[in-house]
Amino acid sequence: MRKLLLTAVGAVAVATASMASAAVTVTASSGLSAPNGDPFANPSLVINYADGSSTVQYGIQPVPNPTFNASFTFTNTIAGVYNVVLQTSTTGVVFTSGALTGGSCAPAFCTLGGLPGTNLALPAPVYLAAATYTFAFGGNNSSTSLASTLNGNVTITPAVPEPAAWAMMLIGFGGIGLAMRRRRRPALAQIA
Repeated sequence: MRKLLLTAVGAVAVATASMASAAVTVTASSGLSAPNGDPFANPSLVINYADGSSTVQYGIQPVPNPTFNASFTFTNTIAGVYNVVLQTSTTGVVFTSGALTGGSCAPAFCTLGGLPGTNLALPAPVYLAAATYTFAFGGNNSSTSLASTLNGNVTITPAVPEPAAWAMMLIGFGGIGLAMRRRRRPALAQIA
């Protein structure tokens, strides 16, 4: 029983350590304002959370008028199924393109939907291998201000497990509980 309990605790620790060590590192960029809006020039713009999600903040100042394009390249260290969201709250800015390329991303699955718009997302969670990817986006700027600023972020979040995965996990925990609860019958000495 003690071995089973230690095995279960070890499995949870390994799973938690793997998730906590997930990290996104930006390795190159183009079209972003350094250093305040460029996650390559300013690594503090990349935030890796303990739950395995990451946020890459970016900015362009001034935003070219009428169109702009920018990109950054990043390395994902943990393979998994992820959601990717691109958003901005800058008035007058509308995204007209957004796509993730490289690694295990196929164009049909890694082009963001909601175009044109200010909040774009992958149409469905996508599997990202531990590899290098390039995130590129572009859009229109209708602001007449010469000092217009584009600020936003790209959020990479592990997808929520499917109901079937939850069911299998609960069955596994139930099996562990039953195994721990099982009582062994005492061995009786027999006289020969």
